[in-house]
Amino acid sequence: MATPVVDFALTVPEADAEQLVLVGTSLGGYLAARAAAFEHRIAACVLHDGVDDFHEVAAATAGRAAATPGGMEMSGAQRPVDLRCDFDELVEATEAYTMAGIAGRITCPTLVLDAENDVFFKGQPRRLFGELTCRKELILFREDEGAGEHCHEGAISLFHQRTFDWLDTLLAG
Repeated sequence: MATPVVDFALTVPEADAEQLVLVGTSLGGYLAARAAAFEHRIAACVLHDGVDDFHEVAAATAGRAAATPGGMEMSGAQRPVDLRCDFDELVEATEAYTMAGIAGRITCPTLVLDAENDVFFKGQPRRLFGELTCRKELILFREDEGAGEHCHEGAISLFHQRTFDWLDTLLAG
């Protein structure tokens, strides 16, 4: 919930109420999108990277873990720990973590970032981008520029350049 944070930011004399920006990284790309859907005092939202349905990601991850021989067992000093039940609980707990039916409530301009080789959220940013009805832009970070991995690991300067260029243009107008 971003409302208490926005409330606080508006009490800070140096904060410009017309230029509050929310940035979410990794799973934060889901959390920031959800917050922006309900907190309309945000001037812009940056989803680094966009996540449309975290439940889908959690279920796929749990499925891969179950497919590995022995599931995901961790050997400790005392006894192996079987994490399959923990994954099942995680998957169940994330059922509501979707932007379906919510993305259209985002009213602020939104920058959705995508990584060409993202192993966690492949396809999620484009799906979320398609659901947005607000002013929006999608930027794909590619492998050939060293930025194709999840959240552009290894190319943070490029992420900053593109994000702040977008924000400069948006907030100047």
